[in-house]
Amino acid sequence: MSQASPLPRHRAHIASLTPGRIRFKLHPHSRNEQTMKGIQRNLETREGVHDVRINPANGSVTMKYDRGHHSAAGIMKLLEDVDVLVESIGHLPSVDEHEPNGDSRQESIGFLAAVEDLNRRIQSATGIPLNLKLILPLSFVGAGLWSIGRRGLMIESVPGWLFLWFAFDMFVKLHPIVPGKPKIDLDKTRS
Repeated sequence: MSQASPLPRHRAHIASLTPGRIRFKLHPHSRNEQTMKGIQRNLETREGVHDVRINPANGSVTMKYDRGHHSAAGIMKLLEDVDVLVESIGHLPSVDEHEPNGDSRQESIGFLAAVEDLNRRIQSATGIPLNLKLILPLSFVGAGLWSIGRRGLMIESVPGWLFLWFAFDMFVKLHPIVPGKPKIDLDKTRS
């Protein structure tokens, strides 16, 4: 059995996140100047990172990055690579690039980031890789089927089919269509 990677030593929370710029604050135990300069040097060597500024007095690290090279999720992974764990459940602003037609997916992006963060936390704590993007909708399917089997469709109160709708809606939000990602052609895979 392979060992899980050690937990990052430095914990932080996001103070602000806009496309191309992130500012995070380290927890008090990591706010010494030597640690922060080490994080700064490590981040400055990464491709797509333009400017990293630190403030040891308040534990703040501000980083400018190339939006074409890193997404918000990519920046979280980059920080993890330099031993900084950003505690994002409930703290990750859902600001990301918007669709060109003005359609915003902010809510689903924030929810998706929270689910992915929870996946990482469970795996690092237990060593068991779970796919909550599949488990959560399936749990609603199970609750819906159990409710329908036990009480019928319950038209007069909270209906069991509502759980099924929640499962479908959650599955769609947890598996967004990524523009530019190649789709699998089933006709080519059969030959």
